[in-house]
Amino acid sequence: MKVRSFCTVALLWIISLVVAGVVTAAQVRRDAPAAVISGSDIGFRPEGWNGKARTGTWLVRINGEWVEAQGAFRTVPATTR
Repeated sequence: MKVRSFCTVALLWIISLVVAGVVTAAQVRRDAPAAVISGSDIGFRPEGWNGKARTGTWLVRINGEWVEAQGAFRTVPATTR
């Protein structure tokens, strides 16, 4: 009887380890934030490659925090009067 209860406990323990491993493997893994290549207030966060060209996002430092920069385009008339 002792051997049977020991085997049951051991089997339940092994099943719990397998279930814990499956649940852990199913969790979403997040990569560490990419390093910012920067000067004092302007930086570039590399995100990937396009052939041999590096792609990424331009950043500016505002109050010590990196914020994505957005270009401001203004319209210019095609003809002058």
